[in-house]
Amino acid sequence: MKSISQRIKTLIILVLMYIAAISGAVIVFFVIPIDNVLIKMFFSDIIATIIIWTLGLLIKNASVYDPYWSFVPPLIVIGWIIVLQSNIKLSVILLMLAIVMWSIRLTLNWADGWVDFSVQDWRYTMIHNKHPRLWFIANLWGINLMPTIIVFFQLANAYYFLRAEPEVNLLIVVGFSLCIVAVFIQYISDRQMTSFRHRNHGKQQCINEGLWKFSRHPNYFGEVLMWWGVWVMYFGTYQTINILLLAPMAMTALFLFISIPMMEKKILSSRPEYKIYQKSVSILIPFFPLKRRICDETICNEKYNTE
Repeated sequence: MKSISQRIKTLIILVLMYIAAISGAVIVFFVIPIDNVLIKMFFSDIIATIIIWTLGLLIKNASVYDPYWSFVPPLIVIGWIIVLQSNIKLSVILLMLAIVMWSIRLTLNWADGWVDFSVQDWRYTMIHNKHPRLWFIANLWGINLMPTIIVFFQLANAYYFLRAEPEVNLLIVVGFSLCIVAVFIQYISDRQMTSFRHRNHGKQQCINEGLWKFSRHPNYFGEVLMWWGVWVMYFGTYQTINILLLAPMAMTALFLFISIPMMEKKILSSRPEYKIYQKSVSILIPFFPLKRRICDETICNEKYNTE
């Protein structure tokens, strides 16, 4: 009972932190002397991130930023809809539905794993222990600002989509469908991993079922696919290739070259048998296994997390 009470208490404190951060962002948005709505929102987003980072420093836990990734994007899009006075057309509804569904699933997944302020993401702790003198900058840039900037870059596609208020066409429907499929891939892969861990609690076995048979990181794939879907909706509106194509490419690179290598290095440090799984299963995009192998050791029942 005490742990539940402590968990609720810290969640309430966390909510108050985010209210303070969002309030600061709103003030900046209306005070900053810039006419461009996209740039105004960018600076507001940065201010909110810095507030969360500062509060994280005060309680000595960088994980207070984790829900920012999924909680803030729909608020930004809603803000744009209000400021741009967008007509609530079917295309706008589809975009909002995709982003809200993604946000709800990811935020609930984060909340399910939340303990309290005594627990911090192992990656942040590793960075702190490995580079204690650079922790201040690494925390600000690597843990807080960089993810905020990358996600905002994805939302730029949504901004220009809202400005155009397009009629629904085939490409917009395809993009929306990719977003919905992405949400379900993330949900199913997380449920499959949770179920596997519960059924094999205390056992050393490898998950070789469901989506995890075809991708080593199906939930990461779902995250990447989500933002490609948003870009396809944007492309369906303007039907031109420009710098915004770099947005989903940057998100893909984030997982392929930072998140996944960091996760797999951690697993290999204690479970060298993971190499078997790596050789058998696609790193990200689901594909048929190169070799069907059953692991005798626990090499992949790690709780993968995008949050």
